[in-house]
Amino acid sequence: MGCVVLLMVAGCSRTSEEEGASETVSRELSAIVATCAVARGPVDTLRTANAYWEPFEAGATFRSGDWVRTGPDASTRIELRGGGRIELEERTVVMVERPAPPASGGSVVALESGTARGLLPEDALPDGPLVLRGDNGRQVALTVEAHAGPAEFRVTRTARGMHLSVSRGRLLLSEGTHRRTLEAGNWLDVARGLEDTEHDGPPFPTSLSPGVDARIAWSPELRIPLSWKPLDGARSYQVQVARDLGFTQRIVDTQVESPDFTFLPPEPGMFVWRVSALDEAGRPGESGFARRIFVERQRPRGLLVTPRDGYEAPNNTTAEDLVFAWQSIGGEPRYRLVVARDRELRHPVLVREGSPQQVVLPGLAPGEYYWGVYVAEDPPVPLFQKARRLVVPGPPGARAHDAVPSVER
Repeated sequence: MGCVVLLMVAGCSRTSEEEGASETVSRELSAIVATCAVARGPVDTLRTANAYWEPFEAGATFRSGDWVRTGPDASTRIELRGGGRIELEERTVVMVERPAPPASGGSVVALESGTARGLLPEDALPDGPLVLRGDNGRQVALTVEAHAGPAEFRVTRTARGMHLSVSRGRLLLSEGTHRRTLEAGNWLDVARGLEDTEHDGPPFPTSLSPGVDARIAWSPELRIPLSWKPLDGARSYQVQVARDLGFTQRIVDTQVESPDFTFLPPEPGMFVWRVSALDEAGRPGESGFARRIFVERQRPRGLLVTPRDGYEAPNNTTAEDLVFAWQSIGGEPRYRLVVARDRELRHPVLVREGSPQQVVLPGLAPGEYYWGVYVAEDPPVPLFQKARRLVVPGPPGARAHDAVPSVER
């Protein structure tokens, strides 16, 4: 009997220890608000428990109250709790926090200095993967509409506070009971709040081509057309191309009257371009979003953007639209989107061909799919290393039906 009692006590002790360890792991995981995906150059973090900055690499995790900074010619991409990401440009400092209450999901970002570019996917947490906190304690939540495609934005520290602008898509902003929509090409000062309906900034030139983070194969004869939407009342445009995001190493700084310019890269490398408009009096406005161009020695691949690999659509997506997007290769190529049942894309059920970098498809039939994008040449040139998997669930208890083949050119 004594042995049995001892065994029972030992078993209870082990169970308690295991439960305690499990709770500890759970607390540690829930404390993580962001993760470093990419780090280039000198990047450091100041932990809440430390009094000094320390370097970090890709894979590092951040908890509430941690600071992150980038040095000269440095950048880092941070994946946020609940979806979405921000990329800190050089000489940028931010603090990441948990939202209040913590159960609301997402991450709170306070920009101390510099510039951060962000992307919110359409499948991010509905209650907000990202909250911007201003100097006066204002907290503005950023979200996107379901199935509306990703939204790209920029947050810049100014003398008055934080300057938020949208480069692609549409952001839904919320602060307390106030709601706002910020379209591509517009901006606002976060510190002034959403209830002030008169402070949207005037639109700046919206870049058209090449697309965001375009990757283009190098050749000595390479000519890259840059284009943007014309603005009413603009007398001319100031075009700048530099080797760095801070535009301290400019190789082009000129004015043009038409909404286009041809850039001749001197060699392979990363280049950044932006455009501002000058009014009839010759006064310059704000520059549009800076876009990077990667001129590579070999033809680039791996340019798919969304949906991500393994994405599972919501249960009601059979009646909704799906957004497919990919990065630009520069120029004016025709792209071919292929959706198939097999990983090799040999048996497509749907093909779309055209020049945009984004295609919106009507709801697919329930089932498992694979998708990829090609440059429509002969032979076609893939923009991916491997096709991405996509799952469209059917109604509960229903069997998946094959999609009707569709080919459009």
